[in-house]
Amino acid sequence: MNYLTPILITLLLLMPVIADAQQRGTQQQRGTTYESLLQRSDQPSSYITHVILPENDGSALTGVMFRLDYDLIPFLRVRSSDTSAPEDAEYFAPVHMGLEIFEGTHRTSRRSSSQDGQSIFRDSFQDTIYVQSFEETRSRLQHVEGIMSTRLQPGSYNYELQLRRAQSTREQSSTRRNISVPQYDTLGNAGLILLSEFQQDNNLVTGTFLNYGENVLYGSDYEVLVLLPDTEDEEYHFTLHQMESGTSSDVLSDAVFRDTLRAQELFRASDFELSGRSDGVRLTMTPNDTGTRFGSISVPNSGFANARFRLQVRTSDDEVIAQRIVNSRWLDMPVSLLNIDVAINMLRFIVSDSELRRLQSGSTAEKERKFREFWEERDPTPETEFNELMAEYYNRIDYAFRNFSSLQTPGYESDRGRAYILYGEPDNVERRLPTDQPTREIWEYPGRTLVFEATTGFGDFRLISER
Repeated sequence: MNYLTPILITLLLLMPVIADAQQRGTQQQRGTTYESLLQRSDQPSSYITHVILPENDGSALTGVMFRLDYDLIPFLRVRSSDTSAPEDAEYFAPVHMGLEIFEGTHRTSRRSSSQDGQSIFRDSFQDTIYVQSFEETRSRLQHVEGIMSTRLQPGSYNYELQLRRAQSTREQSSTRRNISVPQYDTLGNAGLILLSEFQQDNNLVTGTFLNYGENVLYGSDYEVLVLLPDTEDEEYHFTLHQMESGTSSDVLSDAVFRDTLRAQELFRASDFELSGRSDGVRLTMTPNDTGTRFGSISVPNSGFANARFRLQVRTSDDEVIAQRIVNSRWLDMPVSLLNIDVAINMLRFIVSDSELRRLQSGSTAEKERKFREFWEERDPTPETEFNELMAEYYNRIDYAFRNFSSLQTPGYESDRGRAYILYGEPDNVERRLPTDQPTREIWEYPGRTLVFEATTGFGDFRLISER
């Protein structure tokens, strides 16, 4: 039995008989449902972003990077005649990614008669991925990533990526994205670059790009490399605001984190290099006295909520010179937590009807606040942001749906699903096939035995005994 099961039973005052929970019925969810969220979460993920690093000569090293989850890529079985494959590889996937950069700004308005500019740069990335099992081909925690770069003069550009998968000759193009390369000697604003790690010494500065688009990883700290204007300001102020759900992007809560970049902590560097490696997309640059001006901030994101944030850099005169909105990304987030209404509705298995109505009332922001308070009161590790109990509960709902659903009933509404949600994985499961009688399953827990009986031949079971 999972170690959190006793906590669930004790802290949440779970009902001792599953039938009692079933008798309370199901409150139908209007609009977004668990199933619609599951369909959305089943979509493979890809991330695209770019970085601009201005040099002293007025040009800028411009890199376009990407990350593709394995489940976006079609894999093929390795042939026995393929001598280039690793010995333990069972599947492989050739990946070809092309980059094309155009002059001018891409206009999305259908009324615009102007055409996108001339193509000025093309490059491609190629790699072959090998994995040992079919499960790895469907992974969302494994990925392929890379970067393609060129030097651009100040001006407006747009680009697209073209993905060719497996052995197909057809390419799938991304949406066009605009790039503005500023004139460095008149640069008035700063830039914010997200890194998973950053190292600096007198001879070399290195960093690994986070490379999740406009996302940071929930529960993981990260670095912000601040590209500063070429002025002699003595200090800059960095703030991180959590944005409230259901509000516009201009509404900010109090800062959850502050730091100051002081003159003695800043550095200059040039000779930028961008490269894709097995451990991520890397940035290297050489410190000097005349290059681009930088500062770095370590963000303790492991202590922050899974939410949306605005990063800001201000001068000592309180002028905003850089800002960026990022989303916290929980890669293996339970499906229900993708929507606050569904997440609250799924609490119906462990709370009373009156408590459920209380949690469901109010605006989106109010519901989110009450939801967070509900789980904070039951957090077994309140000194950390991550709530293991909440994650365990909603992971059980996902497991129930995947393993106990039938044509008539979603898994979390079935008797076996409800048992799994309330009590977790049994210590032992015995399936009996008595002659001329329905199939039975016996689930054994410490101090509790549940007996289920098949009602159809399509995976439906009902609880017939609990002792």
